[in-house]
Amino acid sequence: MRTLEQIVHRGEVRWIFEADIVSFFDSLDRTELKKMLAVRVADGSLLRLIGTCVHVGVLDGEVIMEPELGTVQGSVLSPLLGNIYLPSGLDRWFTTEVKPRLRGKTTLIRSCDDFIIGFEREEEARRVRVVLEKRLGRFGLTLHPAKTRLLPCWRPPTTQQRGQGPATFDFLGFTLYWTRTRNGHWRMGCKTRRASLRRAKQALYEWCRRHRHQPVEAQHAALGRRLRGHCNYFGVHGNFQSLLRLVEATKRAWYKWLCRRSQRTRLTWERLTDFLRQRPLPRPRITVRIWSG
Repeated sequence: MRTLEQIVHRGEVRWIFEADIVSFFDSLDRTELKKMLAVRVADGSLLRLIGTCVHVGVLDGEVIMEPELGTVQGSVLSPLLGNIYLPSGLDRWFTTEVKPRLRGKTTLIRSCDDFIIGFEREEEARRVRVVLEKRLGRFGLTLHPAKTRLLPCWRPPTTQQRGQGPATFDFLGFTLYWTRTRNGHWRMGCKTRRASLRRAKQALYEWCRRHRHQPVEAQHAALGRRLRGHCNYFGVHGNFQSLLRLVEATKRAWYKWLCRRSQRTRLTWERLTDFLRQRPLPRPRITVRIWSG
């Protein structure tokens, strides 16, 4: 995302093509995948082992399903295979065939199956979108019609004192948008995507409910690990408020389910506050500074 911020601020990108692949891991063409692996891997035993892992069935209730396409969801091998499949089907094609044919500047930013493409010219962005759908179709992939869109992404004029920038889009669990600095300059802001924050709150709430009968010290340590892991990823400059909301939601959920441990005694908020004063939960902190200025 640092690259995205730099090219946007230099004016090299004025349009963002936000793409979403439908069921990427379920749609991989295994025949094409084997061809790509054969180019990279010369060990036949390793290729056979990968093929065995790819063809593992999925247990759905009491029925074992053996799909003919894709890789196993949740397998440790799936992200690795995805990072072999898309570079051959997308990255190399974009670098060698698309960029040389465009007059304006363009860039591709991809992480596994999530990617966005920045364009300087709108007409070239629309042309590439049509060709991209055909290109992905050759590899059994389809762009999501509702989640794939072209957005304006130029810096608002300095004379604009109110309102927002031209576009807001999501990428890798973050929402990127235009905001003003304390000096009054426009820059790209970054915060936790609303759906990602909601899922994180729900996951911590469910954890507190399921483990409410464990010792308080054990619960405190486990919640601390989960909050630190979340902050290590989402602790981006400008995202402090989203982190703070998650910590406060965790305190409320923990208090609610601690009160339901027993009907004989009831925990008060004051007692929990005293406990957290002695053993506080991890304080939200910024671990990565992506944006300059």
